[in-house]
Amino acid sequence: MTPGGVNCHRIGRKGTLAHGNTRQVLELTKNPPDMRSMASHMHYEVTGSSLSKQTVCFIHGLCCDSTDWEHQRTHFQDRYRVIGCDLKGHGYSAAPVEPVSIENWAADIAELLDSLNVQNGVLVGHSMGCRVALASALRRPERVDAVALVDGSRFAGVNGASAYNDALASVEAAGGWPVLVHHLFNQMFTEKAPASLRQRVIDRALAIPEAVGRAGFASMVAWDVQQLDSTLRSFVRPLMVIQSTYVNEERNRVSIGKDESTPWLDHVRQRYSSAVIEIVPDSGHFLQIESADVVDAHLQCLLDQVA
Repeated sequence: MTPGGVNCHRIGRKGTLAHGNTRQVLELTKNPPDMRSMASHMHYEVTGSSLSKQTVCFIHGLCCDSTDWEHQRTHFQDRYRVIGCDLKGHGYSAAPVEPVSIENWAADIAELLDSLNVQNGVLVGHSMGCRVALASALRRPERVDAVALVDGSRFAGVNGASAYNDALASVEAAGGWPVLVHHLFNQMFTEKAPASLRQRVIDRALAIPEAVGRAGFASMVAWDVQQLDSTLRSFVRPLMVIQSTYVNEERNRVSIGKDESTPWLDHVRQRYSSAVIEIVPDSGHFLQIESADVVDAHLQCLLDQVA
């Protein structure tokens, strides 16, 4: 049993694995000769042990930023090289020049792994960042040893061909972007979470450029319908799913019990039978904050098994 009170479960795989502290704040610039690209950068921080063979890269969700992983980045930096990044349009990163999409964010992460010469990477995504993590891993399978999905989800019942435009229309049907943001983010915390945390997360989401939020939301819906299944079929590395909530039939986000399942978890099991699924009960969507020690412990199990 780990210090976080969890038992490690052996993680299977479809294929085989490829096999002093520093603190930096760097910018990733795409295609330096192109001045338009130079104006758009992705902010990231590298901390931790330069001697570690393993690198853990944390990827945040839509309308969030790298500070959501502050506890994990601090916890793991004594043993691993740790990357925290702000996807373009979020945090300290510039707005993207290229269209906002899951695939373009994944391309940025892939380029980041290249620029840092990551050889044994573990990508950890939260919420929308789960999609980015999976898509990034497919782009750089030689650099990624495993992926962890923290409270991911899947938009179902959407027409594939019109998914993007239908998602944009749903924003208007909800009363506009600010109304939808309030509705979605207000449900993401349990009663044990400080009210100040809930308000900070909502305020931060509303501060993200609306164009980025809308396009990111629509891209997320479209990616789920058009690319999630093929991505899971193509993925061959160890996969861990750490889950705490789901959106029920009434479209409300609720915590799940220890022995419960959800349509999303069933979907993963059916398409990636070797995935290890860990339930974190009595926690909100931001479980890496509300239940930080438990999330740390599960991630440690994954890191130990792919070392």
